[in-house]
Amino acid sequence: MEKNEEEEDQEIESFSSDDEEDKGGAEKCIKHYSSSQRILLVGEGDFSFSLSLAKAFGSGHNMVATSLDTQAGSQIMLGVAWSGCNPDEPTLLSQDQRLNKRLVKGFLKNAKTLLKEETGEIHISHKNGDPYNKWDLVRKAEKNGLVLLDSVPFCKDDYPGYVNKRAHGSCSDDTFHLGDCTTFKFRLKSLNS
Repeated sequence: MEKNEEEEDQEIESFSSDDEEDKGGAEKCIKHYSSSQRILLVGEGDFSFSLSLAKAFGSGHNMVATSLDTQAGSQIMLGVAWSGCNPDEPTLLSQDQRLNKRLVKGFLKNAKTLLKEETGEIHISHKNGDPYNKWDLVRKAEKNGLVLLDSVPFCKDDYPGYVNKRAHGSCSDDTFHLGDCTTFKFRLKSLNS
């Protein structure tokens, strides 16, 4: 049986009022993320990170998570480089490094337009060590009118249920060893700085 417009409007109002009730509850946190923040998660892969946050908050009302379905033949290149699953396959590491650097630079340039002047933050979790330290995230952010607020260790065990994925190629659903990682927190550079 099809719903008429009035029934659909009532469902939307009901959903909105439930959502508002969730917002009125006590603030809940997981590491440096809070249920009172508005969070945009870009390149979320299998959405396990956003699900971990939503479970900790008791709701996902404050989040928007995005992903690109690699199963549909698309590609996404985020802050993780890979060399493929098969050691006999030629490595794409240097090409991927260049593409990832350009992706991060474009992301910083565009994401800063979404920030609230004084309180908005951009967080990028990134592997440490060579070749990732050559990405020079802080310098890229500064060139885009951002300043580093803080950098903290990222540990996937802090986010129950989170599973990292390769996001590319024939092994895109495989996990990989993260090693040491850092979450860099950036904010808009103030006019007084």
